[in-house]
Amino acid sequence: MARKKAARKRKGKKGGYIGFFLFLLVLCSIAATVYFVFLRQGTVGPLSPPLSGAPKKKPVQSPALPASPHPSTIAPSQLKREPTEEPRPLISILIDDMGFQDKICSDLLALDLNLSFAFLPYGPHTAKQLEEARKKKRDILLHLPMEPRDGKWSPGPGALSVGMSTGSIRAEISKDFDVVPHIIGVNNHMGSRFTENRPAMRACLALLKEHDLFFLDSLTSANSVGYAIAKEMGIRAAKRDIFIDNNQEPAEVAKQLDALIRLAGKKGFAIGIGHPHPGTLAALKNYQAKLNDRVQLVGVSQLVK
Repeated sequence: MARKKAARKRKGKKGGYIGFFLFLLVLCSIAATVYFVFLRQGTVGPLSPPLSGAPKKKPVQSPALPASPHPSTIAPSQLKREPTEEPRPLISILIDDMGFQDKICSDLLALDLNLSFAFLPYGPHTAKQLEEARKKKRDILLHLPMEPRDGKWSPGPGALSVGMSTGSIRAEISKDFDVVPHIIGVNNHMGSRFTENRPAMRACLALLKEHDLFFLDSLTSANSVGYAIAKEMGIRAAKRDIFIDNNQEPAEVAKQLDALIRLAGKKGFAIGIGHPHPGTLAALKNYQAKLNDRVQLVGVSQLVK
């Protein structure tokens, strides 16, 4: 009986050894499979020889991209920069009293300067000079005569006075429009009395508004209400800054032109008014290059708001 028990015990131990051995064998097989299938394949580098019999694969080439420029290695301070031109101040020069003199007005029109021109009504040379101004695409204004304070000065034909009714003011301006066509604006000739009178200026400006014309106040009076009323009525308007030829000597006109340039440099723009005087013509001839270099000379219409 004891022998049988011992035999069964030996047989159980032997079966346990065999089971354990089979378990280890299976475990090793699994480990080898994982290594060869997964781990070893992932560790093959680009220099490893291909497996025998495996077809060699050609590397896939990506389409060539356009070469990008290499970034500059020059310090920003060393980069060559194009100089930026500072915007030049804007200046307009209006020549009044056009149409009554022949030679000097023609010479002013012939200057290589973008001048603007204001024509008096009923001038003997208005038609010819106005056509020349149109060919050159210059701004053309009606230089509207108005009553001055000093009665010894006559504003000439086609003038407005404070004693006229609203209807008479409108009728006179309409006739002036007929004899000076193609205008884009109006400025006053004399008018130190008329431009101080609010009802008279309102009647005048109402007709300008109907014709979509701007008003340039020549400021022959410091008390002029023309500009203020024009703005109240929604009319484009501006004011004269400097008369360039109160003193008609060329040297004095040149000083006024310098003053006009300085003023434009401070506020960005300026409006000057001159007249067909020999000194004005001479100064503008001498100043052509300087004006074209230092400022941008524009038609007065570009400076009204």
